[in-house]
Amino acid sequence: MPTIGEALKQASNRLHDAHVPNNVLDAQTLLAEALGKDRTYLIVNYHQPLTAELLSYYESLIERRANGEPLQYITGHQEFFGLEFEVTPDVLIPRPETELIVEETIRLAEEADLTAPVILDIGTGTGCISVALARELSAARVIAVDISLAALRVAQRNAARHERAIEFVASDLLNAFADTNFADFIVSNPPYVAADEMPTLQREVRDWEPHLALTDGHDGLSLYRRLLQDAPARLRSGGFLLCELGYTQSAAVSALASPSVWHTPRLLDDLQGIPRTLVLQKR
Repeated sequence: MPTIGEALKQASNRLHDAHVPNNVLDAQTLLAEALGKDRTYLIVNYHQPLTAELLSYYESLIERRANGEPLQYITGHQEFFGLEFEVTPDVLIPRPETELIVEETIRLAEEADLTAPVILDIGTGTGCISVALARELSAARVIAVDISLAALRVAQRNAARHERAIEFVASDLLNAFADTNFADFIVSNPPYVAADEMPTLQREVRDWEPHLALTDGHDGLSLYRRLLQDAPARLRSGGFLLCELGYTQSAAVSALASPSVWHTPRLLDDLQGIPRTLVLQKR
């Protein structure tokens, strides 16, 4: 039977031929997953033979990845803000740039000395934003919202996994909430890919991630329009709306913010220097 080293070489070549980026790393990650070990184990046990059963299982994982299925859907998990989250095809895979929303919300809450802020997470998906905020702001009331019941079930499991007391509401954006000016923060990573841009996406995204979480089916701005219109009635005076943006959308979304309702918009750059988070404060 082939050794760990031989199986890794064959798998990385298969992924390379299938035009999978990070083919070597993905081959290592999937073998570690199949073995129930970490990647260090592969190095230490490079010459260890694999059983026929395990090799067959590993090859099935490699074929899934070669066909474009995202690594996170195969392994069933993804790290976000130092926490491990369950990921299924019902939810968008958490991205590092979304951590900007968490970091800025924490900073603003601490700056305003809000010990128990009320936070609405609109389009929660995995619940990664809600869980991270509930952990860092332990006295906060966090309400996780999604139109997808399947996504809410994933988010509930992630909240339970990290022992966070979060409320879950099925709603189309803010429709389930009365106009009572009760929230300190509304945070959202909404579907922002324009319909005509969907065919241009990387196949792992286009063919596998839920379209409901990717696109509004129109120009990519319709959900921002609704959020900016509906958020003020749910926010307290001085409350904040924080939204993730598509990498070309900062000017267009900022222009939607009425100066009579919102203070001057602020934009936060990701690690590549691209404006990816919009921060608005209600007057």
